[in-house]
Amino acid sequence: MKIKLTKLPKSEIQLDVVVDEKAFEAYRERGFKAIQQVVEIDGFRKGNAPEDMIIKKYGEMTILEEMSNLALRDAYVEAIKEHKFNPIADPKVTITKLAKGNPLELTIVVPVIPEVELPHYKKIAKEALIENPSAGGEVTDKDIDDVVEELRKGRSHQHAHEHESEHEHGKEQGVGSTEQVEHTHPLPELNDEFAQSFGENFKTLNDLRTKIGENMKLEKEQKLKEKKRAVIMEKLIAETKTELPEAIVENELNNMLSQMRADITRYGGTWEEYLQHLKKTEEEMKSSWRNDAVKRSMSQLVLHKIAEAEKLIATEEEVEVELVRLMTQMQDVDEERAKGYLYQSLTNEKVLKFLEESK
Repeated sequence: MKIKLTKLPKSEIQLDVVVDEKAFEAYRERGFKAIQQVVEIDGFRKGNAPEDMIIKKYGEMTILEEMSNLALRDAYVEAIKEHKFNPIADPKVTITKLAKGNPLELTIVVPVIPEVELPHYKKIAKEALIENPSAGGEVTDKDIDDVVEELRKGRSHQHAHEHESEHEHGKEQGVGSTEQVEHTHPLPELNDEFAQSFGENFKTLNDLRTKIGENMKLEKEQKLKEKKRAVIMEKLIAETKTELPEAIVENELNNMLSQMRADITRYGGTWEEYLQHLKKTEEEMKSSWRNDAVKRSMSQLVLHKIAEAEKLIATEEEVEVELVRLMTQMQDVDEERAKGYLYQSLTNEKVLKFLEESK
């Protein structure tokens, strides 16, 4: 068996395989037996029909094609061992020569994990953090006042709605004034009683204001963290040298599509109705997401390579802890898929923290 490897653009490789006549003929018995198990010949049970009758009814090419499938599997495994590449999607196979008494010739094209030349990621992360300092995370009294005011308005609307419902009920019973009801309600007084209306955790108005401040601080800090990380990743992607395989982008597009379908189903809709509403086809949707899919794919590739270089890999124990937490919050979790997601998510988090702390 001869295997010639040629590198193609976009992180694909081409394998030109030649299986000589003798080696190819050695697959004949296995190929015949595989066909024998599935074909039907009058007068014979499956698995017992003679070769000449199978060939007469189904043709020599039926056996040759099965032989080529067997040879292909062996050739692909041999090619991976010999050339040490990492496929990331199924190969595309073209049989260029298939005839009895001749060598088998075929071409295999397969996308592989791309070669990645990372930039000086620690330096880039440090510079990005200097250019975008963590400012703006403070919560002022005015911020809290604004939220409290919105809560007062919300309570006012709620009381007005309840009052309107009571009025409508009274009209149905034939009682009450026939005059039009004014759908307004005074704002509730700002006191401890107002705070207590939001739950037993709030005894005083100050308790409510403190909790609002804490939540706002966490929210602002999270937004700042996401902004910093986005800036770091944008700069890293811009300076990373690689050829992104189409298979990786297509896989990301399919992930985005699956997530969108799941979200729509969760809210009681159907994917077909959603497409009709937007007046778009599924392919048009994927096309509109393409730039985002490329960016996501590049981000994951960069994070993966940094994780390898810095040995920042999520452990089995860390994944198990998060898996238990996830399964207590959600039902019908696919455990294996969840493990894969958590492994990637936890590893990414380690890398991003590492970049944020770059000196």
